[in-house]
Amino acid sequence: MFGFLKRNTEGGKGSNGKLWLIVIGAAVGILLLLFGGSSEKEEAVVQSEPYNLSTDELVIYQNYLESEIRSLCESVSGVSNITVAVTLSGSFESVYATEWKDENEEYVIIGSGSSAQALYLTRSAPKIAGIGIVCRGGGSERVRNELIPLLAASFHVSSNRIYITEAK
Repeated sequence: MFGFLKRNTEGGKGSNGKLWLIVIGAAVGILLLLFGGSSEKEEAVVQSEPYNLSTDELVIYQNYLESEIRSLCESVSGVSNITVAVTLSGSFESVYATEWKDENEEYVIIGSGSSAQALYLTRSAPKIAGIGIVCRGGGSERVRNELIPLLAASFHVSSNRIYITEAK
């Protein structure tokens, strides 16, 4: 199987196999040097962001909104078989107390030493960028005229960011 690794007794032709083995080993070593530490650097960047929230929270929030919209649409007569898609703009945002010291804005810190932390005020949810709905009855002008203002008022979304269409 690895015939090039065997010693060749016919006049030194086995050194060609050893050369290939050295070349392959050097190439693997160079690739490890170039790409081996890149994942550690990427992880360090992600961990150094102080208030980075997981994508799971956004997915949970998005699923919650879709469920609420679906149940609201189901309450309108003539609407059934509803599929909802919600697009979010941004992420959750945490707000911390600040104060001005020597013409510089700084976080208000409570505690001391290793227990010192910024004073947390509130957390705001991402805004809804758009709502898409596919449902039975969605092709009806009457249904769209009921659902669009209902969703716009309920979720603080501009009516031009809500699209409703008929299900197949």
